[in-house]
Amino acid sequence: MKKTKLTLIIAIFALLFSACESEIDEVMMSASPSKPTLADLTLGVSFTIANADSSLKFSWSAADFGFASSTTYSLEMSPKSDFSSNVATLFKTQELKGYAKVGDVNALLLSWNYSIGTAVTVYYRVGASVATNVATVYSDVKSRSLTPYDAVINYPMIYVPGGYQGWSPGADNGRLYSYDFSNNIYQGIIRIKDGTNANSEFKLATQPNWNINFGGTLIKSGNNYTGTLEQNGPNYVVTSGVYSITVNLSAKTIALNKTDDWGIIGSAVPPYDWSRDVDMFYNGQRKMWEIIANFNAGEFKFRANDGWDLNYGGSGGTLSAGGANIPLATAGNYTIRFDPVKLTYTVNKN
Repeated sequence: MKKTKLTLIIAIFALLFSACESEIDEVMMSASPSKPTLADLTLGVSFTIANADSSLKFSWSAADFGFASSTTYSLEMSPKSDFSSNVATLFKTQELKGYAKVGDVNALLLSWNYSIGTAVTVYYRVGASVATNVATVYSDVKSRSLTPYDAVINYPMIYVPGGYQGWSPGADNGRLYSYDFSNNIYQGIIRIKDGTNANSEFKLATQPNWNINFGGTLIKSGNNYTGTLEQNGPNYVVTSGVYSITVNLSAKTIALNKTDDWGIIGSAVPPYDWSRDVDMFYNGQRKMWEIIANFNAGEFKFRANDGWDLNYGGSGGTLSAGGANIPLATAGNYTIRFDPVKLTYTVNKN
C-alpha cells in the first residue's frame, strides 16, 4: 500500500513538472523577434491650419516575439533618419493603428525650428515593446514631406514680473517658455529696462499671480548673471538691458546672459528719417522679434543695439548682414517679424 502511494505521488510530481516545462516552453522569447511593418503615411486631408484638428492615421502589422503577449506600440517621429536626436512620441497604443492631429504634428515641426511654408522631410517609425527588460523592436524607418504652417504653439510658461512691465505677472511682456514641454526648463529673451534706471528689478512667478513667486541674489560675471530660486525671496537686481534667460525649476537655478537688443529703423519707421530705432518685442512663442505698428511707405532695416555694427536687410524674406533696404510700398498697419537665427523676416499688412 505504501509503495502504491509513493508511486502515485511520484507520478503526480512528474505530471506537474511536465506541465511547468510546457508552460516555460510557451513563454520562451524568439531570439530574433519579427518587427512590425509600418504602412506609408497617406494624408487624408491637406496639412493646413484649417485641418489642425483633423487626424493623421498610422497603421502597421503586429510584431511577433515568439509567444503570446500584450504588446505596446509607440509611434515616434524625428527630423533625423537615424533618430539620434529630437525623438518625439506621438502616441502609444496596443492596437495596430493610431492617430495624431495635424496641429500637433505641425507644432512639433515648428519646435524643431523648421521654416513656415518650406517643405521638410520628417521620419517616423513604430516601436513594439512587451516588458521593460525586453528590448524594443522597431519597424523600418519611413519618411514623409510636410510643410509647416504658421501657428502659435502653446508652450508651458512661467512669468517674469518686474518694474520694466509694471510688476504684472501674466502680462504678454515677461514670459519664459518650456520648449520641450516637460523638462521644467524655461527660456526666453526679455528687455529688462525700467525707464532710464541703471538697474532693474524683477521676480519669477509660476502662475499669472503672486501665489508662488521666487527671488534671490544674483552673482554677476561680466555682463551675465547666475543665481538660485528662493521662494518669496527678495527682488532680483540686474543692470538694465536685454537678456537671454534660462530658469530650471527642478534645480532651482536662473541664468541671464546679455544679448543683442533688436529694433527697426528707416524712412518707413517713425520718425521716418533713419535717425532713431523703434524697439522690437521678442515673441517667445514664435522665437522671433516682432513689431506691430503703423508705418509709412518707404524703406527699413533691422538693427541691433541702436548701431550699424550689426544690421540686416534683404528681399523675399531672406536677410544678409548689411543687406539692401527692405521696401514698404504703401502706408498702413503692419506686423513685421525677424528671426536673427535663421536670418529670415516676414512683412504682413493687417
